Amino acid sequence: MPGWEMKIIEAEARHLLALAAEDAELRADLRALAQAILASTEEPPPGAVPAEGSHPNPAPAFPDADEAPAVLSERPDEPEPLHELTLGQSRRAIVERHPPSGEAISSALDEGPVLGEIEARCRLKAEAALLAADRLRRVRDGDDPKGEKTPEDPEVAEWADRFADAFYFMEAGDSSPTPDIALLDDLGGSIETLAEASALAAGSRDRRGAIERSLHLVAEAQSAVRSALQRLQAPDDPDQLAAYEWVRDAAARHRVFIKRHLRADDLADPARWPDLLARIEAQGGGDPQALRHRPRIERLRRHLEAIRRNGDADQDWQAVVSSVDEMVAEGLPPSSKDLRDLLLPVVDDLPDRDDLPEGFRLVLREIDRYLASRPSPTVEPVAPEPTAEVLEARRLLGGRSVVLIGGMCRPEAREALRDALGLGELIWVETKEHQAVSTFEPAIARPEVALVLLAIRWSSHAFGEVRRYCDLHGKPLVRLPGGYSPNQVAAQIIDQCGERLSGG
Repeated sequence: MPGWEMKIIEAEARHLLALAAEDAELRADLRALAQAILASTEEPPPGAVPAEGSHPNPAPAFPDADEAPAVLSERPDEPEPLHELTLGQSRRAIVERHPPSGEAISSALDEGPVLGEIEARCRLKAEAALLAADRLRRVRDGDDPKGEKTPEDPEVAEWADRFADAFYFMEAGDSSPTPDIALLDDLGGSIETLAEASALAAGSRDRRGAIERSLHLVAEAQSAVRSALQRLQAPDDPDQLAAYEWVRDAAARHRVFIKRHLRADDLADPARWPDLLARIEAQGGGDPQALRHRPRIERLRRHLEAIRRNGDADQDWQAVVSSVDEMVAEGLPPSSKDLRDLLLPVVDDLPDRDDLPEGFRLVLREIDRYLASRPSPTVEPVAPEPTAEVLEARRLLGGRSVVLIGGMCRPEAREALRDALGLGELIWVETKEHQAVSTFEPAIARPEVALVLLAIRWSSHAFGEVRRYCDLHGKPLVRLPGGYSPNQVAAQIIDQCGERLSGG
């Protein structure tokens, strides 16, 4: 039996045991079923041959059906309600239809371990899908995949291999144009969204309205994962299946009608995962898991307020970086809305440093992903008056091409930089974890490129590694320690290589 089938059986067994804790009749049924299972799996004595058509140690799986009318006679004479799904419930639980109390809601959704396991594994798989996409892009660009950084977690490496293999098999058996590696990006985003939806559902216990809303979001998230896997022609994922079973079971227990995304012919679009992620975050109103980190988050807020007041508070920044890294290490998701809302207003003021710890880098990556997925404003912002540095950079670079090596491409920031500096083209090279620096060389080597910008805030690649290729092709390299605003970028360009660009 495949491992994922056993996981589903184990999850159903845990659910039945939880129901049996308060139902003597169901406990009796389970004991009878257990006896039947033990009898059917018992090894026969050596040499014993069971009679044809007989079964060793027969035992009834359930009490006689004759008992059922006695239970049904307890029902009042009233119109027959619509039947709910009853798999795994005792006969008495089916008959008694009282509205669930607050305690019942809590116990019915007291599946923190199940949702927590789904969330944890999905976060690993999301990272693995992005790693597989990076690996495939390097292969297509002609780079040696052996030069990639090996992920520290062996499970991430294993899942990355599986996703890459699925893509190779699809590519080999498909006579249509070359498949788009973005399929793996969508898979990673959808799996990460399922992790967020699971965290939201786990934090929605004891709140009836929140439970109903979270069920719809988990249903859509698991559907997007299934659709992404089908587009890759990959096998079903056990955590997607577990989430599907959990949603159906919870919806039946709470009498919640879920209209969409629970049928094979009604799958969610995995390419729309940023929109779904935004709705999950809006529903959460803050990360439920952040509640246990609340005291540390409040201290973080005070340090950030001190930074806004003082500007260059190095000690406060050190406390911020350390605190964020520790919270992530203790289980707070890097995509936590609480962390993001606190850091967004000041992230461009983060001091320039190459030794940011892994947890803080993961938070920066999620902030970058959030900024890249936000829709463009419907009203064009008023452009600030160009500074002297902007005017000088425009004079030096007007009509020429510039490469920007950073995180995820932000169309709004790209257009603002191109317009402010009068560039002929701004080539934005997106970067991801474990990506080989050699993948940047084709863009750097283009003859029309006059300058290379490295946004170190959003890139995990060292300045020296990129400089090697810039020196090889005679291109000046500018380190961007802050954000993408034209004023900030122009100031760094003039300060670091203004003389070289002007021929000095």
